[in-house]
Amino acid sequence: MLLEYHNLDRPFETYGNAKMLIGMCMDNRKHLHMPDNLRISFVQVGLTCATVSLKCHIALIEHNNCGMVNLHERKELFIQGLIDIAGWSREHAEEHFMTFAPKYEIGNEIEFILSETKRLRLQYPKI
Repeated sequence: MLLEYHNLDRPFETYGNAKMLIGMCMDNRKHLHMPDNLRISFVQVGLTCATVSLKCHIALIEHNNCGMVNLHERKELFIQGLIDIAGWSREHAEEHFMTFAPKYEIGNEIEFILSETKRLRLQYPKI
């Protein structure tokens, strides 16, 4: 369904329940062509699956040149952006980076998407 709507211009259908959960980066370059109710925010898979009775598929989408790859190499740019744009102190920006960068950094796009696929298959074996 995802490829048919997005790549092959399949005419939109009406869906009463979600048919697919799509997990993807927050990168502003992504634009999917599909009915709104086919798409569910990837907030928390378990909660989403339980509340909307998702029984079909999870699609994970990764892209190249992801800003989360090698995040530590852009540490100073990130910190300076929080200082200049958000008005943070250097100390607060550095603390924020050091707290969250290790949690969200992606070493390699392909390895990341494969490991997430494996993790989700183990955690949600019926989906």
